[in-house]
Amino acid sequence: MGKLDKDIHQKESAIRFCILTGSLPFLEVNVENRRELSDTATVITDIDVLGVFVDASGTSRRIIFDCKTLGKTSPINRAFWAAGLMRYVSCNEAFVILRKKATEAHRLSAKDINVHLYSEKQFSNYSESYSLDFNTDYCYSTNVDNWITHTSIYDRNSGFEKFGQFLNSEIPLESDSARGIKRLLSALHKGKGEFNPDKEAHSAIFYHVVMVFSYLMAKAVHDLKAIIDFDAKKEDFEKLLRYYIWGGREAFSQKQKMSQLFASNNTSLACSDPELREWELFVELVRKLLDSPVNVFKCCFPLREISIRNIVTKDDAKDIYLAKSIASNNRIRQFASSQAKYLVKAAQLPSEFDSNLSNVFDDLKEKI
Repeated sequence: MGKLDKDIHQKESAIRFCILTGSLPFLEVNVENRRELSDTATVITDIDVLGVFVDASGTSRRIIFDCKTLGKTSPINRAFWAAGLMRYVSCNEAFVILRKKATEAHRLSAKDINVHLYSEKQFSNYSESYSLDFNTDYCYSTNVDNWITHTSIYDRNSGFEKFGQFLNSEIPLESDSARGIKRLLSALHKGKGEFNPDKEAHSAIFYHVVMVFSYLMAKAVHDLKAIIDFDAKKEDFEKLLRYYIWGGREAFSQKQKMSQLFASNNTSLACSDPELREWELFVELVRKLLDSPVNVFKCCFPLREISIRNIVTKDDAKDIYLAKSIASNNRIRQFASSQAKYLVKAAQLPSEFDSNLSNVFDDLKEKI
C-alpha cells in the first residue's frame, strides 16, 4: 500500500469509525483460499479494513469495510460481492464506501443482506453521528500515514515479513481462538531469534503481538467463563483448560497418544501431556484474566497505540490521550503486562521486551 492509493482517505475513515465504535481495525487483510492446492499460497482478495469486536457478553463480531473509487461496478453488484465475501470469511456486516451516491433502492436492497452502501460524504455524516471526533486526528491510530509506517516495518525486515502477514491477516480471520493462540505462540517461538529489544521496530512488533494475543485471549476467556466454576479445584480447572486449548477431550487424547508414541520411539525423551509452553504461567494468566473478561479486549487499543507510537514521531497531545485511556481502567496495564510477561517466557524472548513495556506505561503515566 502506498500513499498515492486513491482510496487512502476512505480507509482512514473506516479506521476512525472502528475506533469510535470500539472495534479493533486491521488494514488490508489478505484473504486466501480455504485450502491451498498449489505449492504457493494464493491471495484471492483483500479486505480494505476489517473491524473486530468482542462485547461484554463475549459475542465476537467482524465488519468488512470495502473502499471503492472506480465506478465500473454498480453499487448493488458491489453489495452482492461484499455479501459473498462476508459469508466466506464469516463476518457479520459490511460497509461499502463509494465515491458517488447509490440510489435509495440499491441502498435498501443492500441493507437486506447486511451491507451498507454509503458515499464518502454519507459515511462521514453517519460516523459523525457517533462522535464529532471522527474528523479529529486525536490518537496515533487515527492517522493512516502512521499505519503505512507501521506496515513498512515488516516489509523492511525480511525476517518478519511473513510474520506480519500472519498477525495482520490470519489472526483477525481466525474463528477458533484456542487454535489461534497455539498458532501465535508457535510462530512467535519460531521467530524468537529475530527479535532484538534494542531496535524500536522490533519492540513495536512485540507490542503488536501482545495486542493480537489480547484479542485472542479476550475470546478465549469469555468461552472459559461460561464453562469453568470460579471455585473449581486446580486440577479440574487445568483439565478443562487443556481440553479447551486442544480442541476438546477427543482431540487432546489423540495429541496425547501421539506424544506417547513419539516418546516410545525416542527413549531420551520423557512422556508428558501436551501443553503450551510455560503451562503453569499460562494457567495463572487465564485465572487472572477471568477476574474481568470484558477488560481483556479493552487492552487492544492502547497496545496498538503503543506499537505505532514506538516507530513514529511522538505527539504530546496523543500521548496524553493514550495515558488517560490507560489510567481510566486499572485492568489495562495489569492485563497487558501479564500477557507480555507470559509471551516473553513462552517464546523465550529477551526479558527486556517485558521491562520495556513497563517503562512505556511509566512514561505515559507521567504525562498526566
